Amino acid sequence: MGSIRPGYIKNAARKLMQYYEDEFTTDFETNKRLVEQYTDVKAKSVRNRIAGYMVRLVRQRIADEEVEATQSGEEVTDDTEY
Repeated sequence: MGSIRPGYIKNAARKLMQYYEDEFTTDFETNKRLVEQYTDVKAKSVRNRIAGYMVRLVRQRIADEEVEATQSGEEVTDDTEY
């Protein structure tokens, strides 16, 4: 069972996604620096939790786009390296 994130973490992450949607990635380290740059969060733990939730939001957005692409008949190419 996963942990439940507080509302202030989710609200901050969603607001950042609204303003800077194309800049965040699935890379935690990149998101951590972007959260530090775009917010005035002083606590490192809060910054990291926001950045972690951003990774989840970006992955969900990518998954939603893939589902929409398959439903519309487009071919989905997965260039992800494992």
